[in-house]
Parts: sequence; C-alpha cells; structure tokens
Amino acid sequence: MAHLALYRKYRSQDFDTIIGQQPIVQTLKNALQQDKLAHAYIFAGPRGTGKTSLARILAKALNCADGVTIKPCCQCPMCVKIRDGMAVDVIELDAASNRGIDEIRKLREQVNYNPLEQACRYKVYIIDEAHMLTTEAFNALLKTLEEPPEQTVFVLATTEIQKIPPTILSRCQRFDFKRITVPEIEAHLKAVCQKENVTVDSRAVNYLARLADGCMRDALSLLDRLISAEGADLTFEKALASLGAALNTALAELLEKIIARDLTGALEFIGRLTADGKDLRQVGRDLLDCLRDLLLLSLRAGQALDLSAEDLAALQSVADKTTAAELKKMIAVFARAEQDMRWNPNVRLVFELAVLELCAPPSETPQPRSTAQALSEVETPLQTKTPAAAPPPLDPDQPLTFATVKQSWNFFLNKVKQKKPLLLTLLCEARPKNYADGVLTLQLKESYGFHKNKLLEPQNKNLVCGLLKEIYGREVNFEVVLEAYAAEPADQKTQWVKELFAG
Repeated sequence: MAHLALYRKYRSQDFDTIIGQQPIVQTLKNALQQDKLAHAYIFAGPRGTGKTSLARILAKALNCADGVTIKPCCQCPMCVKIRDGMAVDVIELDAASNRGIDEIRKLREQVNYNPLEQACRYKVYIIDEAHMLTTEAFNALLKTLEEPPEQTVFVLATTEIQKIPPTILSRCQRFDFKRITVPEIEAHLKAVCQKENVTVDSRAVNYLARLADGCMRDALSLLDRLISAEGADLTFEKALASLGAALNTALAELLEKIIARDLTGALEFIGRLTADGKDLRQVGRDLLDCLRDLLLLSLRAGQALDLSAEDLAALQSVADKTTAAELKKMIAVFARAEQDMRWNPNVRLVFELAVLELCAPPSETPQPRSTAQALSEVETPLQTKTPAAAPPPLDPDQPLTFATVKQSWNFFLNKVKQKKPLLLTLLCEARPKNYADGVLTLQLKESYGFHKNKLLEPQNKNLVCGLLKEIYGREVNFEVVLEAYAAEPADQKTQWVKELFAG
C-alpha cells in the first residue's frame, strides 16, 4: 500500500480535533444547534491552519446520517464519502485552476438542482483559493451567493482576503483563522509520534514547531520528511542535519563574530556551514529569527520567546554584547539579503556581501542598498584617496617577475573593479602565489571551490587574461589552486570591503 502523508493521515475529521481555532469552531457549533446556519462563509487565514478541513467537517455535520449535528459520526456512508472526497453533492472547486467565468456559469446552472444523493440534505460548495477567481467570475457569482437555493451552502477559503471584492465579503459570514501556536503544534506532533511509534526529543519537536511558522501541514510534512530520513528515533541533532538548518548556538557564534567585526572569522564560518551542507537560504531565515529573538532579549522582552534553556542562554550571551540599534541594522541587512537570495543563483556571495557590510568599520559602513544595486553600479571608475600605483613600463624583452606582479596586484584589482565588480568579489579572496613561464598562480582557501570554478569560467578567464596583458604588455595566463594559508590582516580585508561598496 502506498505511503499516506502524515498531514493527510491525521487530518481533522470532526470539530473537536480542529487545533487552534476554538472561537470559530464554537461559533459554527452554535449556529448548527440554534438552526442559524448562514448560506455563505469565508474562511480566511494562513495556509495549513484548517480552513478546508473545517469546511469538510461542516459538510459532514450537515449531511451525517445522525441528522444535522455538532458531532458527525464519521462512519456513515455520507461522512465516509465526504472524508474521501467522493461525495457528489459536496463539490470542492480549486479556484486557482477553475477561475474563469465559464466555470462559475456552470456552477450557477448546477446549484439550482436538489442534491443527487438521497442521503444528502445540503449541497456544499467549497471554493478553495477563492482569491484566484477573476473579476468577471466574482461578478457572475454575486447573485447566486446572495440568494442561493435553500439547501445550498457556500464556503470560500482564501489565504489572501484582501483580494476578495467587498461585494463578495458583504454577502458572506467571515471567519479569520489564526496561526497555530508553537505549544499547540508541539502537542499535536508528540501525539502523532506516539501513534506512529516514533521516539522524539522535546528540542526536536520544538524546532519543528518553530520551523512550521504556525502551519500545521508544514509541521507534519517536516516530521514526515524527518522520519523518512532518520527512522523512528529522532533527535534534535538529526533534525538539524536532515533539514539543512543551522543550530541556534552556531548562529550565535556567527553573530558574535559579526558584532566583533571579525570579517575573516565570519567568512571562514560561512565556509564551514557550506562545507557541512547547510542551505544558506535556510540559514538566512534562521538568522533573521535569531536576530528577532536577540532584539526581544535586548529590550527585556525575552519572556515572549518559545526557546529551550540552552538556546536562551546562548542568545542571552550575545544580546549582552550588542545594542538594540545594532540588532535593528543587522535585521535590515539580512532581510534584504534574504530577498536577494531568492533570485540570485550565487547564494553564498549574497550572504557574504551582507556579512561584509556589517563587518565594515562604522566610518566605512555604506548606505543600505540591495545586492542588485551594489553589483550593477559599474559605470563610475573606483576613486580612492591613494590610487594603487601602476607597474613601471616593461620592455618586451625584459622578463616579468613575481615581485612585479605582487607589487602591482592592487592596481590590477582596481582595473577589475572598473570592468566587472562581481569578478572583484572573487579575486579579492585570492592572493598571488607564483609566476613562472607566463603562468600566474593564484591561491584560494580550500573551502573556496566555488570561487575557483567561477574564476575559470571562459568569460571571466578571458577578462582576467586581457587585463593582465593590458597591464604587463604580454600574454599572461593564470591558474587557481586551493590551499590552506594564513589569514590576511583585518585591515587589508576592510580595504576591499570599502572598494566593493564605494561607488
């Protein structure tokens, strides 16, 4: 038998199993008991909070063999058909793929007929993602929604209530679903693990609940993925390894380096995260959550955090070393980086640019701007107070020495800045190692394999070789080797931070 996803297997089947939406559940129960059922409802709220599940439960309550009830039996033929999506008179319409006026016209024709199944008392139309309907479709639905047949109930579910026209909203009874809290998700995940004979520690459950961001479906999907990857014995460490996320204590270590403006240490730390297989996009999201927690701690509002004692202690030690103003700046920088990482294929570069900006000395900190702006400003040549010296003119017959190349390296990097700023971010991590037989050897750290591959791409290699020929008056090729070497002085790194962000 095919595996059934946990979020489907443990989907709520009656009012009592709906999690986190008690006011809405109670209102619907009262309406059923007092025979005050509305003809149309709008369920609005974030994904995975129970909107479609509650719509199906309402359909069961109206059509159960026990009569209109707040406790559907979930065993009669109608309840089973509704549960399995086989009930002819409970129509679920996906507005994302059936959004036009033709589909709504067809619905208007069908709504006037009585239920086809003898055991069915009410026809229930569940329109999911209702905000995806076109304006014309909404207009065609207005009259039907205002005066539907007596035995018909509409339920519109949406995650974007602001896109529903006011004319539709005024004809429906609206319920706003809230995000499910971390404790509620934790309790449900523990219950599911118990039923699945899975052992899981409390820190892992807390981490999954926080990662789900109020969405129960996401929480169950993450748990399902974790069980598939790690088996029936789940720990916090396994959750971190499987989901590609960073540990709070590790994030605290990275933030400590940024606060201390330890650029070299921060870049090496990012290299280790990448080497360990961490997804930098997920690390960026975790880092924003961590910064938010730090900001609350610095404002003495830590009681609002759902953290383990170990994570709280690690974050408190970082919060004591910085200020709320600095934390706000970090949040702004990493929020821009998180947006840029969505479209930029070079995720590591975007992440490192954010760290470079935050590690720059206060007097050299650039004005906030996106990575796209920083990389697109190539029209104005770099201006510095003390331009790097050009190499002395070389006679064609005079041999080029490594000493000459090393002495004029900064001048070469300034040339690269004028031609292609993105290439500079790769080359400023390299250092000349040797020159012999017309080949310049550049050295990168062992963890910088991505930089090496980018530098050796034909377009970049041709540009570098062309600039070397322009400067030294002869053909100069280059190669890149990955080797461990001593860290550069911090002030030398800062020089290139300034040049990268200066216009």
